[in-house]
Amino acid sequence: MILPVPAIDIIGGQCVRLEMGDYHRISIYSDSPQDMAFYWEKKGAPMLHIVDLDGAKLGQPVNFPVISEIIHSVHVPVEVGGGIRDLSAFRDYLNAGASRIIIGSMAIHHPHLFDECLKMAENKIVMSIDSKNGLIAIQGWLEKTEISAVDLTNTFKSRGVKHFIYTDIERDGTLRGINVDRIQSFLQQTGVMVFIAGGISTPEDIYQLKQVNTGIEGIILGKALYSGALNFEDVQKILQEE
Repeated sequence: MILPVPAIDIIGGQCVRLEMGDYHRISIYSDSPQDMAFYWEKKGAPMLHIVDLDGAKLGQPVNFPVISEIIHSVHVPVEVGGGIRDLSAFRDYLNAGASRIIIGSMAIHHPHLFDECLKMAENKIVMSIDSKNGLIAIQGWLEKTEISAVDLTNTFKSRGVKHFIYTDIERDGTLRGINVDRIQSFLQQTGVMVFIAGGISTPEDIYQLKQVNTGIEGIILGKALYSGALNFEDVQKILQEE
């Protein structure tokens, strides 16, 4: 079954959502990320997806104390991303008990450090494939590259990475729905198992992703849940249907 995973994005200790990764287009949904974590756990979330957006922008963890507290407080797995660009940050989240650690920029700018992370905890690494028009964006989506999302995925797949998150930046936080053709093309060209993020906002989006059938481990839900466009219980029902 595809796992429905609520996102908790943190800026300045608050739970927020950005539109298309733009730090100037921000919506604040809670002053307490901890309360949001407990809320989603109570709703039956099988996992939490937490991103330190301050860290993603600055290149080092900023909200580590808050995120560490959440990891220790909830009883579901927590995957963490944002600003994890050196071995110290990676090790800190490992020691804090993160189930999965999301890496993007480090793998591109410092591949030797990424190799060290693979040696430490290969099974806990999630490669973040943040795609805009098929090309990778890094550094909290502030830096565009000419690297193909497909090529990058296949490169790291060959190096032993088993978990990926594919985010369609053009759809993220827009409630415009998914680009299912682009997702299918990505999956066909890479053959990896992924969590899908970006634009999922209607029951129809969920049904379309179910029909893709192969390669999707889970879906990451953000603005659609916080704005009320999607109800988490309804998403669970759709995914549990035969």
